[in-house]
Amino acid sequence: MKKLIVLSILAIAVYSCSKKATPSTTEEKSPAQVENKEAPSAPVAIDIAAGKTVYEAKCGRCHALPVTTDFTAVRWVGIMGWMAPKAKLTDIEKANTLAYVQANAKQ
Repeated sequence: MKKLIVLSILAIAVYSCSKKATPSTTEEKSPAQVENKEAPSAPVAIDIAAGKTVYEAKCGRCHALPVTTDFTAVRWVGIMGWMAPKAKLTDIEKANTLAYVQANAKQ
């Protein structure tokens, strides 16, 4: 009985942290973007305070939060690239969170 309960809890934990399929959205492009495939995208305003909020809320959902000074700014790029899809971060959330952890990273 104990094994069944432990396995059930483990299965729920694995499922809750697994990557879920999300429906893709189609984006309408302006005539200028259709003609020029390399049209620059709008610049994203970085908000470190918002990055801290996202880091604490979404990253701490599945695991204990690492101390930002445990890794260098370069290492955080790889970590965010790997973990952002799992946390289902938008591009803006990812950019803000990366800015936060890099601002507080090990020198």
